[in-house]
Amino acid sequence: MRSIRTCAFAAVMLAAGWSHAQALPDEIRIIVPVTAGSTLDSRARVLADALGKQLRRTVIVENRVGAGGTIGALAVSKSRPDGSMLLFTNNSQVISPHIYPNAGYDPIRDFAPVAQAYFTGMVLVAHPDLRVGTVKELATLARSQAQPISYASSGTGGLPHLGMEVLKQVAGMDLLHIPYRGDGQALADVLTGRVQVMMSGYIVAQPHIKAGKLRALAVTSKQRTAIFPDVPTIFESGYPAFAVDTWAGFFAPGGTPPDVVEKLNRAIAAAINTPAVQAQYAATGADPIYTTPAAFAEYVRREWESYGRLIPGLHLTPE
Repeated sequence: MRSIRTCAFAAVMLAAGWSHAQALPDEIRIIVPVTAGSTLDSRARVLADALGKQLRRTVIVENRVGAGGTIGALAVSKSRPDGSMLLFTNNSQVISPHIYPNAGYDPIRDFAPVAQAYFTGMVLVAHPDLRVGTVKELATLARSQAQPISYASSGTGGLPHLGMEVLKQVAGMDLLHIPYRGDGQALADVLTGRVQVMMSGYIVAQPHIKAGKLRALAVTSKQRTAIFPDVPTIFESGYPAFAVDTWAGFFAPGGTPPDVVEKLNRAIAAAINTPAVQAQYAATGADPIYTTPAAFAEYVRREWESYGRLIPGLHLTPE
């Protein structure tokens, strides 16, 4: 699959006759609405470096954290629509506004989707003292407890929060949500055993799983990942109703001229196809994908509507 998509990238580049975009600003700022060092942030920095080389421009990554990613998204939505500021985010773009209705922007009207970057997954981990090795064992233990088992997340409205809430629903178990300000802070308390469980990005959890400090119970992706080949999917674990696709992509402010969006789209596609980005994706369990701005916009719209049907039933509120 990776080689097929890589060939598709090359074909798109040749067909488009892409050249460096001279009309773009000299400096481009990429807003990442999560903490530095997180999985999304780490991939953003590798992409930013490759994108800067493609465009021959300065590309800077800036973290603006809080409120399920809505603080960073709001900043981009209000920025000048000239390609000087982009948002690099994941599903939270279409999840958080359902939970934070006063976010200050419309996730469809106020953004111009530029390019999807990859699909990936999260890994469900538990502290070894919890003595569970599978999702079903976790669900069985949770149902037997007088006090709920606690789970950490990188923040209310983020993808790990939503993923855990969907898992709670399909597995019929109750867990207590403990939100943190970022993946790293959440993982720190799981490592000490203060909180028992969480869904984490692969990059952040991987060294602790290898060291035996965390136990990997399942991955959220539809298929197993090469970096955790022995860890089953949640689907394989007996929960076929679990469906949380993890994706990330670039957004410009609404009103950005189509030619600027197109230039950025082609440059991002070329950046993703560079050896450095391909190697980082392979090492961290991300599957690259190329889409046109129109195709990405349609995908985002469908995701927004899908989460709009899902989230009310989960009764999620800001904490």
